[in-house]
Amino acid sequence: MNKMTTLHSVFVCIALHFIGTVNTLKSLQIHVPTAVLTGYDAELMCTYELEGAQLYSIRWYRNMIEFYRYVPKESPATKVFPVAEIKVDVAASDQNRVVLTEVDRTLTGEYQCEVSADAPLFHTDIKAAMMVVVEPPLTSPNVTSDRISYIGGDHIRANCSSPPSLPAANITWYVNEQMVPGFTANHVLNYSNGYASSLATLELEAAVHSPVPTLMIRCEASIFDVWRSTSHTIVLRERSANPASALGRSFTGAATETCLPTIMVLLLQFFLQLLQRYSGTSIR
Repeated sequence: MNKMTTLHSVFVCIALHFIGTVNTLKSLQIHVPTAVLTGYDAELMCTYELEGAQLYSIRWYRNMIEFYRYVPKESPATKVFPVAEIKVDVAASDQNRVVLTEVDRTLTGEYQCEVSADAPLFHTDIKAAMMVVVEPPLTSPNVTSDRISYIGGDHIRANCSSPPSLPAANITWYVNEQMVPGFTANHVLNYSNGYASSLATLELEAAVHSPVPTLMIRCEASIFDVWRSTSHTIVLRERSANPASALGRSFTGAATETCLPTIMVLLLQFFLQLLQRYSGTSIR
């Protein structure tokens, strides 16, 4: 009897091991866009391997509230649950993906995909990922500078502002079309409605002997990889530290020194002619 019990236990263990390793659910992966623009569609994907097992159900949740279910043994196989602001394109959705149409800011959150294998084990796994719905600024960023020209060695300060958005935009600086590396001095101004503006300041020192006597400064605002916009470019031109000494004399001074003797000679000749006309005598 003990031998029979032992053999039965061994058989059960082997059977369970066989079922668990062959007919099982594994390699569940969820693919949710990190960010999507408001008004656009979002495709959520769920991939998995059943390895001989049959699919029992696919369930999608947002913040743990179910909004989509796919059960192949039911008719219809697809079922959509009424959840505020979630609109599912049923025709484009199946056991691997669900398509949300015209998403808005309220749909930012965590999405979960739950996959269950069929009998006898009903093995279930769930994965989650965040999605942010982006509302970009209405206009491009704006850049200003504290000067319109510079001398080598000058300290130059430029400001960039990106209008309200959700979330706040990241700002990147470019000088002469070269990105300024390691720039992280962004200041975020938050508003009560959830939107935020980005402000950034760039400070640099103009090179004393630069081969390029011009500084072109612009900034770029971006939100994830779904929105990007650039400001206008401000152009600062290098000027001479002392224009008068560089020319040797000023233009006005040179003109005065050249013209004054000529004017005096002409006036003297004019008066001499008057004297000759009215006196009738010549001046020697």
